[in-house]
Order: sequence, then structure tokens, then C-alpha cells
Amino acid sequence: MLYQIIALIIWGSSFIVAKSAFTMLSPAMLVQARLLIAALIMLPLALRYKSRIPKHAYKPLIILSLCHYVIILLLQFIGLQYTSAASAVTLIGLEPLIMVFVGHFLFHDPARWFHWLTGVFAFIGVAMLVMGGAESGGSASLFGSILILLSSFLFSLIWRPTRKLIDEIGVPAYTACSMVLGAILCLPFTLILADSFTIHWTWHGSLSILYMGIACSWLAYLLWNKGMSSVSANLSGLLTTLEPLFGVLLAVIFLGERLSLLSWSGAALIIFATIAAALIPRFLDKAA
Repeated sequence: MLYQIIALIIWGSSFIVAKSAFTMLSPAMLVQARLLIAALIMLPLALRYKSRIPKHAYKPLIILSLCHYVIILLLQFIGLQYTSAASAVTLIGLEPLIMVFVGHFLFHDPARWFHWLTGVFAFIGVAMLVMGGAESGGSASLFGSILILLSSFLFSLIWRPTRKLIDEIGVPAYTACSMVLGAILCLPFTLILADSFTIHWTWHGSLSILYMGIACSWLAYLLWNKGMSSVSANLSGLLTTLEPLFGVLLAVIFLGERLSLLSWSGAALIIFATIAAALIPRFLDKAA
């Protein structure tokens, strides 16, 4: 479980570190740099596994790599440019609930009553988070929040086909090849979306990019997968609800973000709703 908690802390810190990297280059350039670093690490494995991937799997692999490592990351980090790290990581914490409702409406996987109840509380929390604004050191932008929520919706949309492809070709092959493909597929988006190609070199910006490329894109996945061998899927799902808690605490400590009382109340409501959605079925199963 310790491996997975460390992975969640690393993922929760990505938006905080990105704020530092924005002083050096634009969000699109940051995503490209992060993917290039991860691709260089994964390239030897990708070359080893590419011949083992069936030809019919290449098309879904390319589409999923484009969605997962390019569009989702661009939506997240462009959105982050317009909102605080605390609000961004809180909205990312909604992914488990969004995944349930995507499954309900698009994949014939009905949501249960407590999903609807916690979903209402989470929606109210999002409204409070955006309406509350900031007192100092942070912000809660509607535009940025919409982009981040869109990234979570797309992640939930591709989760099932991604799992299907991983079951077919294996975790190592999918992880290595998709990261390399992601770095390549991101290039035209970077050329179009980058505000500027100028890089204002700073030591803290350079360290931030290396951290995101090595720790967030490679090490965290390695630790998470290592933890999966000894932690049940149910416990892993519950642990993911802790990511926004770690992210908010790091934003307060390292960025000095101070959202308004209404925004903090909304963030707390979102986190509460997500954790409740994970805990209620366990209590119901024990009661049965």
C-alpha cells in the first residue's frame, strides 16, 4: 500500500510543480517536454515490445495514446493555467464519480442510488468552488475548471477500451508503446497550441520539467503497478480518493494558495462526496 500512496502523492503534486514550470514555458510546451522525457525512458522497452503487439491492436493503441497522453494532458495543463492548483487537483478527484456516470449513460453499467446522491453533492461542490473565487495566491476559473472536467470525462470515456487493450497486449507493452506514441502525436498539437516557443531557462523550471517527466510519468506508474501486486483492487480504488487531499495540502504548503471560504467549502464537499461514493458500497456489503 505504501507504494501506491507514494504514487498518489507524486500525481497530486503534478499541478503544483507545473505552476513552477509555467514560468519557463507554455502549457503545450510543458506537456510536450514531459512526454519526450518519459518517451526517452520508455523507448528501449517500446522497441522490445512493438513486435509482440498484434497488427489489429495498433489502431486502438494510437487512438488511446492520443487521447490519454495528448488531449487529456493538454486539457488539464491549459486549464491549470487559468485556475489554481488546489481547485484543479480537487476537480481531478471527481474522476471516480464521473466514471460511474459515463458507465451508466454510455456503457449500460447502471449507477446505484448512492452514486446519484454523492453526485449531487459533488456538483454543488464544483459550483461552490468556482463561484467562491480566491482571496490570495490562487483562483478558481470557470473556463479552467471546464477544461479540467472535460479531461476527466475523456479519461472516463476511454478507461474501458484502455483496460480491454491492456488485457490483450499486457501492461508493460501498453505503457511503453503508448508513452512513445504520445510524445510523437503531441508534436502537431504543440505547434498549434503553444503560445510561444521561447524557453525562459530557470533552474527551478528545469527541475520541475524533469520531475514531471521522470516522477509523474514514469516512477508513479511503476510504483502504482508494483503496489497492485499486493493491494486489492477495492483498496486501490479507495486510495485514489486521497489524491485531491494530497494535492490541496501541497498547494497550500508550497504555493501559498488561499481560496475563499466558499471555495474551500466546495473543495471539501467534492472530496467528501468522492470518498463517500467509495465507502458506502463497502458498508452496504458488510450489512448484507
